[in-house]
Amino acid sequence: MLKRNEKLIKSKLWQYLIPSIMTNMALQIGNVVDTILVGNILGAKAMSAVQIGGTIMLLIQIPGYMLGIGGSIMAGNRLGKRDVKGASNVFSASLLTSLIAGIILMALAFFSAPISAFLTGGQGALTKDVTDVVRVSFLGTPILSAGLVMINFMAVDNNPSLSTVYVVTSNVLNLLADYFLLKYTKIGPAGSSLSTFIGYGVALIVVILYVRSSKRMLSLRISFEGLKDAFITGVPAMLSIVCEMIRNSVMNIMILRLIGDDAVAIYTICLNLVMVCELFLGGIIEAMNMIGGVVYGEKDYFGLRSLSKYILRYSYTVLFVLTIILVAFTRQSAAMFGVTDASLLDASVPALRLFLIALPGYVFNRFFIAYYQTTEKTVYSNLITILQFCGVLLPAVFAFVKIAIALGLNTLNAAMLGMAAGEVFTAIIMVIVVNITNKRAGLLCIPKDVNEDVLDMSVSPDAKEASRVPREIIAFCKDKIDSTPATQIAIAAEEMAVNAITYGGNSLSSIDVMLCITDDSVLLRLRDNGIPFDPTNYEYDDKNYEYSGIELVRRITNRITYLRTLDFNNTTLEIDRENLKAEAQA
Repeated sequence: MLKRNEKLIKSKLWQYLIPSIMTNMALQIGNVVDTILVGNILGAKAMSAVQIGGTIMLLIQIPGYMLGIGGSIMAGNRLGKRDVKGASNVFSASLLTSLIAGIILMALAFFSAPISAFLTGGQGALTKDVTDVVRVSFLGTPILSAGLVMINFMAVDNNPSLSTVYVVTSNVLNLLADYFLLKYTKIGPAGSSLSTFIGYGVALIVVILYVRSSKRMLSLRISFEGLKDAFITGVPAMLSIVCEMIRNSVMNIMILRLIGDDAVAIYTICLNLVMVCELFLGGIIEAMNMIGGVVYGEKDYFGLRSLSKYILRYSYTVLFVLTIILVAFTRQSAAMFGVTDASLLDASVPALRLFLIALPGYVFNRFFIAYYQTTEKTVYSNLITILQFCGVLLPAVFAFVKIAIALGLNTLNAAMLGMAAGEVFTAIIMVIVVNITNKRAGLLCIPKDVNEDVLDMSVSPDAKEASRVPREIIAFCKDKIDSTPATQIAIAAEEMAVNAITYGGNSLSSIDVMLCITDDSVLLRLRDNGIPFDPTNYEYDDKNYEYSGIELVRRITNRITYLRTLDFNNTTLEIDRENLKAEAQA
């Protein structure tokens, strides 16, 4: 029998993986280098001020980040269901709403001083610098909102490379402005926030290329339809930022009061080590959001399972290599962030190495947050997010520090172990909850076996193998539908497969064929990575073309729909069961 293979999913993962990794590298390098510049040019105290004020940078990301991720996932799902108008509505609602929310958040700039006093926990030494960082952050919110939305939608709308170009451009401009503002002006730590908005604002010119792209399927309209779905799907992203804000704020205050000022600098380095890992890991995991939404919308469970397997495999391979490097160069990593005091460097080495224990659990939890968000299991995403950032982590850190104080042990090392314990406990609780509530579907919450009414197979770009497709379909349809309509469906599948092989070009490597029999209709879907070809726009002309197979398919089927999603040709043929009965009776 012909069986489904992973060729198309694996090739698509690699096609999206490189732009996704580059996008995340640009984002995280911007954050990491920004911290390095502040630490080396202005000193450790200024770095602490940027870290504390960075809580507000998280707050202003919420509209663009939540609606960018949630909206793009829902747009991908709709494209997978061949609903281009619905996908465009989600895009429009997400962009417009994020801009409106950004303008509203600008008004909070007037309350920068009391907000900064709260963030520092009454520790006045850092309040002035934190106030400047907070004020500038609020004022740039609309620019950041527009940028974050466009990054996600360009990627899901057949233009992942443009998304990468935007992020790389914005962060290069950010770092150039960062160095100039910190080195040659008296703006102080607030220059790190201002440079971010300069980069994101100027780089929006890349959106012009997206608007002119021939691959673009989404259009902008004055509509808020689909906002609810985008919001619900984006709640885990919003929760992750809110919980990260709470975690950072509580951790900053806890460290300041229980351990001391210098420990904040080490905690800042720990967070930046996560960003270093995110240079690669974030791009790998976020490929799930780019590809998984469309695959899930098509109900391609085999593809979704394969995608998950490869993402986890690549993530842990990269993490293993990064961990070895960071363990070997821990002291150098701390010094890179401007920590020059010998005693502080000595304290940072064991603390940072203990913190690395948290990373395997972090990757596991990070993947499943993205996975459940993509597959519309937002309850699980929300659960993991709350546990990972607040519900388990903060109590674990507090308990470990208190125990260390009582036993006279190193409190900073205890805090790092508490963070590692928080990740492990989060993963354990998540696995227990999901398995209890989805006993048959497992952690991925999708059917483990192919439904008996679904035929799923792959065909190599070879005419001989394509000729086997009708035999497979006729055998599958036996006892499900009558032989005459089954033969017609088999002919339609063969004709479409042969057409893809004939005109698919050098890029064609495989064709996925899925046949689904429902109570009302028979659905035949073909997906290939050949050159774009839309059979619904084809006009038969026997004088010039030999596409007679498509004309035959049109006469057999009731509806033919086509979309170019994930840079695949996706053609769906639908035949009503009533018509099949009529054919059989005739």
